[in-house]
Amino acid sequence: MTGKQKNIFQVALLVVYLTGISFQLTAQPAKKKVIAERVKDAPEIDALLGDSSWKNATVATDFYQFIPYNGKPATYKSEVKFIYNDMAIYVGAMLYDPRPDSIFTELSQRDEISMADYFGVYFDCFNDNLAAFGFFVTASGVQVDMKSGQSFGEDGSWDAVWQSEIKICDSGWIAEFKIPWSALRFPKTEKQVWGLQIFRNIMRYKENTTWNFINREVDGINNQAGELHGIQNIDPPLRLSFVPYVAGYLEKNPESKSWGYSYNYGLDLKFGINESYTLDMTLIPDFGQVQSDDKVYNLTPFEIYYDEKRPFFTEGTELFNKGNIFYTRRLGSKPSGHDHVADEIASSEVITKNPPEANLINATKISGKNKKNLALGIFNGMTANTKAEVSDTVTGASRRILTEPFTNFNMFVLDQALKNNSFVSLFNTNVYKPSNEYSANVTGSEIRLADKSNNYFIYGQGIVSQKYKDEVHPEFGYKYMLIAGKMSGNFTCYGSHDLISDKYDQNDMGYLERNNYIADHLTLSYNIYKPVWRILDWFNELSLSYEQQYFPRKYVGLFIKYETHSTFKNHLTVWFDGMISPLENNDYFEPRVKGWYFERPPHFYFNTGFSPDYRHRFVVDTDFGIKYSKGFDQFNYWLSLEPRFRVNDKLMIVFEFAGDDDKNNFGHVKHYGGSNSDSAIIFGSRDIITIENSLQANYRFTNKSSLDFRLRHYWITLKYNEFFDLQENGSLVHSFYSENENLGVNIFNIDLVYSWNFAPGSEINVVWKNFIETSDESIIAGTLANEIAGDYFTNLGATVHSPATNSFSLKVIYYLDYQYLRRTKKPEERRNG
Repeated sequence: MTGKQKNIFQVALLVVYLTGISFQLTAQPAKKKVIAERVKDAPEIDALLGDSSWKNATVATDFYQFIPYNGKPATYKSEVKFIYNDMAIYVGAMLYDPRPDSIFTELSQRDEISMADYFGVYFDCFNDNLAAFGFFVTASGVQVDMKSGQSFGEDGSWDAVWQSEIKICDSGWIAEFKIPWSALRFPKTEKQVWGLQIFRNIMRYKENTTWNFINREVDGINNQAGELHGIQNIDPPLRLSFVPYVAGYLEKNPESKSWGYSYNYGLDLKFGINESYTLDMTLIPDFGQVQSDDKVYNLTPFEIYYDEKRPFFTEGTELFNKGNIFYTRRLGSKPSGHDHVADEIASSEVITKNPPEANLINATKISGKNKKNLALGIFNGMTANTKAEVSDTVTGASRRILTEPFTNFNMFVLDQALKNNSFVSLFNTNVYKPSNEYSANVTGSEIRLADKSNNYFIYGQGIVSQKYKDEVHPEFGYKYMLIAGKMSGNFTCYGSHDLISDKYDQNDMGYLERNNYIADHLTLSYNIYKPVWRILDWFNELSLSYEQQYFPRKYVGLFIKYETHSTFKNHLTVWFDGMISPLENNDYFEPRVKGWYFERPPHFYFNTGFSPDYRHRFVVDTDFGIKYSKGFDQFNYWLSLEPRFRVNDKLMIVFEFAGDDDKNNFGHVKHYGGSNSDSAIIFGSRDIITIENSLQANYRFTNKSSLDFRLRHYWITLKYNEFFDLQENGSLVHSFYSENENLGVNIFNIDLVYSWNFAPGSEINVVWKNFIETSDESIIAGTLANEIAGDYFTNLGATVHSPATNSFSLKVIYYLDYQYLRRTKKPEERRNG
């Protein structure tokens, strides 16, 4: 793209953005208010609401529909009351329904809402519209708690210890909560005014209702909440809890001739420094029972990103997501020297032990917000020296090889809430390895400003990275981002400018797929939120992106993308998205050598699918797509099917199939030499077939006890057709390279988990994990259909009979609250204990 074309593009960004400001929103109704009454005697949590404490409480009622008919009155009446004492806040709800036998009551795991009616509340304790605590319960008694925030959406990983009971009666169903003050964070003021939103779902109508009206055309949820008044002079007890655990393992891997055993024990501690700030600490953590990753074979030049699943690192970490510079899986990740051990041993030595993860010693976080709406977050974690063990088969001597030195990880965050759902933040991460005299710092700030109507916004971010090692000159890099737009109404739009320098690197503690680029984006959206014709809602988005390399400044690509999805009145959801790149793209990452690029021809793709109404016992989700490039005669198609069978309210079975057939995919094979002048880079044209199948079965004995089974098989085959030498101008010429690079990789794993929550915050888990990974260079060219019809099942049979890693484990976690451990209790505390 020429400089003139670039200028035209940037002017278009501005013109379309300014055009958007002519769209106006309808006025929001006044906030509702309800009073919480202080009581002397705490109610019994039995879902009867018959205690005298509830009699004088004011009622929150008159709910509005959120979905499907936004703004219309709720179909059925709901009445909700709030009372409190120095121990907890209590919620009582009478949810009327003339057909209680039609209430959906499917059981699910804690923190999951399946096909069941539900009720819940959001408490925005600082009333700043930025973050709220959510407490929900389904009509089958399953607890769901979460946090909701302007900057992070809904965080379902956050967990609290609280009580709830439900009861289905002739008039509908009743829910009753006891939420200890220890589960909340609030300012230290005499009189509290909280943001409050109340939710109810009637699943058979797919109707979501709220107490304070939420206009779907207005961005945000917390900013459209009502208010809870009446809470004052709270004298909460000391917030201190302990969660000790003990775990035992029986394990066998392919290198072992017999089963081995091990055991671990440790402790999680939570201490309320005051009403606003909390200390969380995990000592000698154990994550051996965490669900297996869905590993894949990596053909890209980038690191594969895997979601965090370890509880301590998923709970209450939204403050540490500021700037997106903290990837928690860096703690306890694969040691940097793990794959080099084989290169450091003698011919007579064998590796007897090579830990796949660095040994995490402890992790601590302090987080909270004061009455001036200043949030503070401090995180620190340590990993110990990690060593491989090798032994000499001749002499019998053994030695240890360091694969990862002791490392300290630290993050510091300050986040000041401003008016109009705005904020300004400062954050820093630091990684320090004393033995290497190595440290890496990333420091940045971000700001978001919105107008009073929550119609327009501007967001800015600036971050600097610094790396120090021995006497080497420090390496500095930077990035910045600017976004501005209209975020509410049927029509929304925003433009963004994003720059990351070639020296910027946050990957010691964060995750960044690529640096050294500049990107300009323009996005236009038009959404229909209210039912029209046969449609319940309809979302449309058109985006235009222009990308360049930062240094040296070079053109990368131009991309035009369209996305749409709609839900019909029969609750069938359909979607379509497509992208076209009308010009050649210069890929500066695929060659894996600095300064080189691969010129990809123009291409396009589209993807479409549908998802039926999940209220039916059996449904099938479907997704299909095609990608095509005429330049290299590349053709790629994919198909996924997900049958879901709800056998009854206790048993759910889900099967997922995903197949991908990529013909004439061009990519890096290997390269020789390291500098720009003497590199020889080999590319290949290859046919890639990927098949992934998974089977999940969940049986819920009760709302506190469950058995979960998950099986996954991933198979990828690469068959090379021709090899090429990459030229400095990005083109390819035929190569005489003739090594066999064909490959087939299988990854097979099973997770079987029995879980029993035998007391609040306490559980017993019994887990079996099976893992197999194989590779094979004897690959025969074929098609996706051929693989499914024949070779796939032959391959699967061989895989499941391959040597496997097996692990059986038992883990007991017990929650201990300081208030229940005290020998002497006040009468009121005894009644509530």
